[in-house]
Amino acid sequence: MSKSLLLLIAGLGLVAGCSHAPPTDTTATPPATAKAPSLTQAEVLAIARQAVSTNDTWLDRAEFETPQRRPDGSWSVMVWRLPKTPGGHRFILINEKGQVTRYVRGA
Repeated sequence: MSKSLLLLIAGLGLVAGCSHAPPTDTTATPPATAKAPSLTQAEVLAIARQAVSTNDTWLDRAEFETPQRRPDGSWSVMVWRLPKTPGGHRFILINEKGQVTRYVRGA
C-alpha cells in the first residue's frame, strides 16, 4: 500500500508541477483587423466609368451623378445616357474594395 501511495503522491506532484499559472492580466484584446482604406469619390467615379465602358457603348454620352456612400461602406453611382430618357440609366454598386457588385440597367 505504501508503494501505491508513493506513486499516487509522485503522480500528483508531477501533474501539479506541470500546470501553468493563470495570466495576471485578464483584459481581452480585440483581434487586429486589416481595414481596407476607404475609396474616394474620384476613385469610385473611375471604377463606374470603367464599368460603363465595359458593359455599354455610350461612355461618351454618359452623365455620372455624385457617388453616394452607403451605410455598409459600399458606394452607389447613378449614370444617365444623354439625352435622358426612360430606361436610359444605369445603377452601379461598388463594394468597399472597389469591386463592382451590381450593374443594373434601367427599365
